[in-house]
Amino acid sequence: MEWWKKKKARAYEKKVRLIGAKLLEEVIECCDGKSNPIKFFSPDQILEATDYFSNSLPELDYYEWYSGKNEKHPMLLIKRCSREYTYREEELLCRDIAISSMVSGQKNFLKLVGCCLDSQDPVMVYHGVKKHYKLDLRGQPWIRRIKIAEDIATALAYLHTAFPRPFVYRTLDLQDFLLDEDGVAKLWDFSCCVSIPEGETFVEVDDLAGTCDYLDHNYILDGIVSEKTDVFAFGIVMLKFIIGDRRFHKLLKEEEEEEEDLLTWVSKLVDEPRMDVIADSMMLQEMGGIPKQEICRMEAFLMLSKRCIGLRGEVPTMTEVAKELRMIQRSIASSSSPSGETQLDSAQDISFSSC
Repeated sequence: MEWWKKKKARAYEKKVRLIGAKLLEEVIECCDGKSNPIKFFSPDQILEATDYFSNSLPELDYYEWYSGKNEKHPMLLIKRCSREYTYREEELLCRDIAISSMVSGQKNFLKLVGCCLDSQDPVMVYHGVKKHYKLDLRGQPWIRRIKIAEDIATALAYLHTAFPRPFVYRTLDLQDFLLDEDGVAKLWDFSCCVSIPEGETFVEVDDLAGTCDYLDHNYILDGIVSEKTDVFAFGIVMLKFIIGDRRFHKLLKEEEEEEEDLLTWVSKLVDEPRMDVIADSMMLQEMGGIPKQEICRMEAFLMLSKRCIGLRGEVPTMTEVAKELRMIQRSIASSSSPSGETQLDSAQDISFSSC
């Protein structure tokens, strides 16, 4: 019996070494060998930090999440990948760790502290705050939705522009963001990110990843991933911010019987001229209707969503999208005159379409 235990232990140690080697490969490939330091925790340190995994955060799903702390970090957020990992899943985990180490200095990403690879279930450790929330649109007023959208756009623009080779997130979904105690949106889980080779504008992939709602035709049909893959997905996110996530899926389900593709259906949906018909009824109820000064901002937001999806004009870059959303935000404070009339004559007034 003792020999069997030793055999299992040797096999497990070999597996950990292979994962560590794969992580090193990912760091070299993604980061050109340059990344923020990645601390490796022991299984005992993780158990101690989480009080033996007793501090669970059930409000954060998909993975198992825990709050924790140690002598250097009074607050930690710990993600436990509690499932039997295949070789492919190990690759995705290493990609996630490598890219997380690259983006940790930007405020709209979860900040990676380190990981534990030699436990039964791999663990990623992030800097914690007092509270993290899943993004639930039902609890977000209109002005907060604009700010969250800007946070998301800023994160994607950073992935596209901050490194020698652009990174495309490619699986954008409302579930990919957490809100901290200050309401700042943070992107996480980079396991499906792909990099575009220098000098190229796209890369072809063999495997499709992501939710169908957010996938553009080039990606679905030909496996072509470019920065526009994220821009299209973000346009769908913006549309959901306007009309509501649940209503989006309800309307989409109703139209599936007509066998229309997503783009045709979205085009019909946003052709409705009245904003009080398009906008999320729950959001409008909280607002008490749409104040006159908000009509222009909603129209500008919707117009930008159309451009991202490819329904109007040239598709913008994520940097341009982030700029436009910042401008829409600034108009909140400056658009109303003392008489209460808006100083913006149309949604186009706050567009960066010439960028």
